[in-house]
Amino acid sequence: MKLKVKTPFNWAHHGVRVESFAVGQIIDTEDPDLIEVSQREGWTTKPRANGKEGDTTDAPAPPPADAPPPGAPD
Repeated sequence: MKLKVKTPFNWAHHGVRVESFAVGQIIDTEDPDLIEVSQREGWTTKPRANGKEGDTTDAPAPPPADAPPPGAPD
């Protein structure tokens, strides 16, 4: 998985080998701990599919095309 660094941080791989990450750096990792902790703490975000950075998990899904507008009677 690729992650983009939002905040500089250090990570100890397997609790032993420390690596420093800088703002804007792209991390390509399969380390589930690094992925989970760095996203939970807000240190990284997933690059978007269109090439722009940003966390795509906060964006609400658009309503279905046939959904009534908000506030419309049932």
